[in-house]
Amino acid sequence: MKDGIESLGRVRMKGMALLAVAFVVGGLAGGAVERVRAVKSAPAFGPPAGAMMRPGFGREGELPPMFLRLDLTEEQRTRIHEILEESRPRTEALMEEMMPRLKAETDSVRERIREVLTPEQAAKLDTIMENFPGRRGRFRPGVR
Repeated sequence: MKDGIESLGRVRMKGMALLAVAFVVGGLAGGAVERVRAVKSAPAFGPPAGAMMRPGFGREGELPPMFLRLDLTEEQRTRIHEILEESRPRTEALMEEMMPRLKAETDSVRERIREVLTPEQAAKLDTIMENFPGRRGRFRPGVR
C-alpha cells in the first residue's frame, strides 16, 4: 500500500515537472512570436512614431526621414531644405531657452521618483534607463 502512495507521489512530481517545462517552452515561443511580429510591423525606415524632428536631422544636407516617404521632386527637396535651414537659428534659440527649464523639471520628477524607491530599485532603474533605446548618454545613473 505504501509503495502505491510513493509511486503516486513520483507520478505527481513528474507531471508537475512536465507542466513547468511546457509553461517555460510556451513562454519562450510566445516571446519569439511577439518579437517577430514587432519587427514585421516596424516601419522600414524613419524615426519611431512620435519622435521629435529637428532641422538638420540626419547627415548634412539630408532631409528628415519622414520626407523620404513623400516622393519629392528635386525642387521640393531643395525648397524644404531651405525652409529648414532658414528656421534653424530660431529653432535652436528656442531649444536653448527651453532645455534648462525642461531639464530642471525632469530632474525634479526623477528625484521625487527616486525617493519612493529602495536603493536596489534605484540601481535597477539606473541600469534600465542607461540601456533604454534612444536615451544613451542622456541619463547619468545616480545623478539627482
